[in-house]
Amino acid sequence: MQINIYSPKGHSTSAWAGGVTTQLWIWPEDGDYASRDFRARISSAAVNLEESDFTALPGVVRYITPLSGGFTLSHSDGRKVIMKPLDEPYCFDGGAATHCSGKATDFNLMLKGVGGKMTVMSGQLIADGGICCVYPVDGGDVKVDGKALGIEPGGLAVIHMQNGECAAIEATKAIVCRIFI
Repeated sequence: MQINIYSPKGHSTSAWAGGVTTQLWIWPEDGDYASRDFRARISSAAVNLEESDFTALPGVVRYITPLSGGFTLSHSDGRKVIMKPLDEPYCFDGGAATHCSGKATDFNLMLKGVGGKMTVMSGQLIADGGICCVYPVDGGDVKVDGKALGIEPGGLAVIHMQNGECAAIEATKAIVCRIFI
């Protein structure tokens, strides 16, 4: 098992039509979001406009939940979801036209050609195999197999597990992204 801690000092930020997005992690590590050359990406975006349209990402499965504020997402097929902070993450087709009403800071998992999911947790989770990324909300403590990781607010822990490896993850309040490779 390999554990990497990503500090907010190393995150990259760029503009999008509705605000700014901060990339916390991308896989593979030499991936590039701008050219859509990635398999998994974790980011947090500020939605600064009352009305905005999400960037179309064909072939990408997206998970999202607000960290603060809230919004309503509407899709071209008529689906609509209203979200408030730390609601169960919403999964949708990144290629679908998505309109956002409301201002928020959100947390995103994007998957391209790999399986995965995003959850909000409090307590303990047993992760087995693949990649498990843990974002402690409000900089809360995170432990892996009983060892405190010391993640600063806005930081991210990325746990790479080989087949057959498991990790007991404990957190007061965290967003967990699992990538199945």
